[in-house]
Amino acid sequence: MSGEQLELGDDDRSITLKRAWSRALVTLASVINRAAFEGYIRPIQPLTYSNGVATLGVASAWAREWLKKYLPDIRTALEEHLSAPLDIRFNLITPEERPLFGLHSDSEKQFVQIAAPTAAARSSAPPPLPPIDAIPSLPLNEGYTFDHFIVGRSNRLAHAGATAVAESPGTVYNPLFLYGNSGLGKTHLLHAIGHAVRQRDGSIRVALVDGENFTQHYVGALRDKKMDLFRSYFRSMDIWLVDDVQFIAGKEQTKEEFYHTFNALYQSGKQIVIASDRSPRELRTMDERLRSRFESGLIADINPPELETRAAILERRCEAENWSVPGDVLFYIADAIQSNIRTLQGALTKLVAYASIMKTLPSMEVAQSVLGEYYIDRPLPGTRKNVPVEMIMQATAEEFGTTVEGLRGERRDKAAVQARQAAMLLCRELANMPLAQIGAAFGGRDHTTVQRGIAKLEGLLPFDRPLHARVQSIRGKLER
Repeated sequence: MSGEQLELGDDDRSITLKRAWSRALVTLASVINRAAFEGYIRPIQPLTYSNGVATLGVASAWAREWLKKYLPDIRTALEEHLSAPLDIRFNLITPEERPLFGLHSDSEKQFVQIAAPTAAARSSAPPPLPPIDAIPSLPLNEGYTFDHFIVGRSNRLAHAGATAVAESPGTVYNPLFLYGNSGLGKTHLLHAIGHAVRQRDGSIRVALVDGENFTQHYVGALRDKKMDLFRSYFRSMDIWLVDDVQFIAGKEQTKEEFYHTFNALYQSGKQIVIASDRSPRELRTMDERLRSRFESGLIADINPPELETRAAILERRCEAENWSVPGDVLFYIADAIQSNIRTLQGALTKLVAYASIMKTLPSMEVAQSVLGEYYIDRPLPGTRKNVPVEMIMQATAEEFGTTVEGLRGERRDKAAVQARQAAMLLCRELANMPLAQIGAAFGGRDHTTVQRGIAKLEGLLPFDRPLHARVQSIRGKLER
């Protein structure tokens, strides 16, 4: 702390802040979902109160960033009990000042003392289970439920596996491994499982982590010399939901701990659900023993949704937000953005926000104008031309500095792959070719390869402006 700050308890203002924080917790518990409150709000430590600034202690830089979304609620609750306007600052606190994983109550502190015994005691008796609310878990998104998940051909198997796991955890499809590109619904299904299980039985221990979150907990436990407590926590779960497992693939020590946690839960019949952007076989830097365990249950991929499913997703979003958007505009957006549901919904949100600010209707022309700068440009319906595939290949080869034979060939360097994917995308758009026919034109590739290639390129275009400009240049030449 800086020199002008006072140690906790050294000043009446610190005592005042502490009392106000205790009362504010009651208010915050009523407006913030339980998982977020217990995992991130309750562990906050009131530090100092001076010159209209309340300083609160948090356990990590990651927690500090995450808490920004709740800053207005925290400020309002504290101002109510301090009867004065104030600014909020979050300061990192040392391991000695903070409890592990958000432990705060007397019962939880008692667990810490019991769960970190001497070596002799560890060999004679296992530690008791931690309180349910103290299990380290990311908060569940209240909008990610099975009721809000749109099922189509592209995700039917993954949805069926997730609902079966939620209905009978630990008995079918264990582990359940979901994989697919970012933004297709894997995280939604993980959260939906958690919601369904907790709603049916509040005593079941459910924890959601992602690869980065698990790594942070592991590093913190190593640093604070609390590995026994770390293991007791993570191995006491009934259902373990792990998102973005690919994050740990190159981290040897974290990967080893993950392996032992997985084994402990699996051997005790606890349900494990894992999500990744790649299939187990494609996780090259993951140990073979882990990959083989991932493959021992149900593996379900999630592909980019078909047009009807994308349109249904947009319709559901409009219903939930009470937005009025014409059906033809929804289908235009659904047709323009095909590979990423988050991007799809982001485009709809941008269109509605623009129409509201400009006090106009979200028409087709407005959609074309507003979305074209950030998302994949598409001509308005009725303006497409059936461009010959040979012309598309030649124009793409010239733009990317390769040859038509190169587009059809097997080169796997980045430039060759992006050129091939761009040509495939344009064949689907401008030649109106089905995926199987595109694959045949590109050296006999199957439709799944074509679909994945186009989906990957579409995921890059909104964020790679030079690549977007190249594709736009080819499209402009071919549409003249």
